[in-house]
Amino acid sequence: MVELFNIGFISVTLLDIIDIIVVALVFYGAYLLFRNTRASQMLYGMVAIAILGFVAHLLDFRATAWLFERLATVWVILFIILFQPELRRILLYIGQNPLLRWISKSDNSKTEEIIHSALELKKAGLGALIVVIRDAGLKSIVERGVQVNAMINHDLILSIFNTSSPLHDGAIIIYEDRILAAKCILPLSENIELDPTIGTRHLAGLGLSEESDSVVIIVSEERGKISIAYQGKLKRDVNEDEMRTSLYTYLSNR
Repeated sequence: MVELFNIGFISVTLLDIIDIIVVALVFYGAYLLFRNTRASQMLYGMVAIAILGFVAHLLDFRATAWLFERLATVWVILFIILFQPELRRILLYIGQNPLLRWISKSDNSKTEEIIHSALELKKAGLGALIVVIRDAGLKSIVERGVQVNAMINHDLILSIFNTSSPLHDGAIIIYEDRILAAKCILPLSENIELDPTIGTRHLAGLGLSEESDSVVIIVSEERGKISIAYQGKLKRDVNEDEMRTSLYTYLSNR
């Protein structure tokens, strides 16, 4: 590689500049994702350790460089253990990249069936909680519900949430193309900043979205509105187009 310039004992090539730009972009992307989260201070600490370790290595302070290398290793392990939710959010964000979604695109009939079901429930004036899990988690919640294990079908969903059905109270859990369970109890959100007028059904949907990467569709029986909870955020009173856009985005066209 052609050397661009030399400052004393430091030689810089084009490859070095590209390498530095890539590292800077990685740190900047991490900053944007971790900004305003509890992991941000630890991220700053890791950056400081990396810079000090680089300087120590540059100045040939062998003992100091060795110490910072060992400290950086422990710091990374603690970071992974303590901040799994934030790291999971990053992986989800990467997975939602349009290019990756195009590569892994699959049959959309499941999503359309869910959308159709939510609209029919709204039209019928029935309340509902529909949880779409993105991985095989939530085992404890599924096991405490009534096992269904049936293919997604809007007629079945309407039957479950019919007020005369013994299964209508609670949520249904959907994974891939199957309804795993019904009458599932979800954890309530404890966010004190929420609108106090939000009902229990919305608190349950929001609570689960805070603790997992599930998408929760909430159909209000009283107001005849549809809301979507995802990653601790609640979109209220969405129309059909907004619901379709949100679901395809959140579910990454799986």
